[in-house]
Amino acid sequence: MIDNYSRGLTLSAAIGAGVVAGVYFAFATFVMPGLRKQPAGSAIGAMNSINKAAPASPLFMLVLFGTGIVSVLLMIWGFQHRDNPAAVWLLVGAGLYIVSLLVTMMYHVPHNDQLMKVNPHGSGAAATWTHFYSAWMGWNWVRTVTALGGTVTLVFALRTK
Repeated sequence: MIDNYSRGLTLSAAIGAGVVAGVYFAFATFVMPGLRKQPAGSAIGAMNSINKAAPASPLFMLVLFGTGIVSVLLMIWGFQHRDNPAAVWLLVGAGLYIVSLLVTMMYHVPHNDQLMKVNPHGSGAAATWTHFYSAWMGWNWVRTVTALGGTVTLVFALRTK
């Protein structure tokens, strides 16, 4: 069983990871497929607009990175209380969320930044969009599954007696 302070952090992390997983899932299931049906120039322009809006949203940034910070705190607690039955669930759940955050920071952000440099109406826009879309979607599913796995595992930690 985890103490009240850790329980509050775990609940916060589970909710945050679930919200972020939902954002990633939305991109995987209808945002990106919807953009793919548009002409390449329109899709690139829309994606660039989305990529400008996301970091400008304080609430989204708070959930995205706040959940990461709370996950680090939970991992520290888990290592310090390895004999606690909830510790393994906390370590795995927090670790999975951190993996999703690292995929975002190490893959998606740099690739989105590269897309910002593309002329949406240039001659190579269609090929660039096709290449961008395929790789981006594959890694998006990785971060979707890891964030969702973190959510589920953190809920298991809350249920551990």
